[in-house]
Amino acid sequence: MRLVVRFIIVFLFITPFIGFAQRTDTIINRLDSLKKQTDTTGQHNQTEPSFYDERTSMDARVFGTLLLDDFKQQALSPLDINNKRAWLTGATLVGATIGISFVDKPIQRWASGLRRGNPTLGNYSKTITDIGGVYEVGTFAGIAAYGFIFKNPKLRTTTALATQAYITSTFWSTLFKTLSGRLRPHDIDANSTMNSSRFHGPFYTIPYGSNSAFPSGHATLAFAAARVYAMEYKNVPAIPIISYSMATLVSFSRIIENRHWATDIFAGALLGLACGTQVVNNYHRYSRLIRTGKVKKKKGDISLNIQYMPGAGGLMPGLVYKFR
Repeated sequence: MRLVVRFIIVFLFITPFIGFAQRTDTIINRLDSLKKQTDTTGQHNQTEPSFYDERTSMDARVFGTLLLDDFKQQALSPLDINNKRAWLTGATLVGATIGISFVDKPIQRWASGLRRGNPTLGNYSKTITDIGGVYEVGTFAGIAAYGFIFKNPKLRTTTALATQAYITSTFWSTLFKTLSGRLRPHDIDANSTMNSSRFHGPFYTIPYGSNSAFPSGHATLAFAAARVYAMEYKNVPAIPIISYSMATLVSFSRIIENRHWATDIFAGALLGLACGTQVVNNYHRYSRLIRTGKVKKKKGDISLNIQYMPGAGGLMPGLVYKFR
């Protein structure tokens, strides 16, 4: 019976995003009429710096339009029942997640022993956890500020895309946590006086005011951001390596900190990668349509601008309305 419940929970988690990277393009309004354009993992994105200019810039209107379409694509992706490849991939991921769930406790015991045997490891893992949590928003802000100050359109756009991936993946992660109702390794099940890796289902009250462990929010957000930077800077080999390495370290730290089971990490990483891929591909379809003249920007764009003004106290953010 537990295996059946486990399968249902994991299946409900996997299906909403198995088609993120395969389904037919549906950009809002006029972009929805583009029927032959597909969003696939094999989509060729133009990531050379010259393709990031005023025409394809990420102003407030474009950011909002693409963000809404990101949510729509991600929510509707499971409805593409004719995409056999997507469903085969989804079935494989469900199987892999269930398989990993059987070694959740052995991995948790190994990680606990590793931390007890290496007292200083706890300090490092806590710092890395914070980098993937409370400090990550600050990191985005710093990168964005650098892009504005030094007029680097590609870096500004990439950070905006990472923010979109951050927002969408946070929404889905929160939703799936509500549906899964899973105790964390450091929580004690009142009925058994032991920690349990069970899925209790929707709206289960987690002890001690905590939230559900599945999926890992840290892993989800870390891999969502890593995927964006890795895809946008794929021509710089060091960037994908650094991005995925940091996401992996953040995820591993959550196991060392005894906050997540291995399946929480695996599922969170899948969700983050799916959201990051969809967000990047969606922007590049929009960018390609702008460049080819199939869709034109509306006149009067609102954009965020940061300027350095020595006489006014340093960096001064503001909104700029451009007439075209």
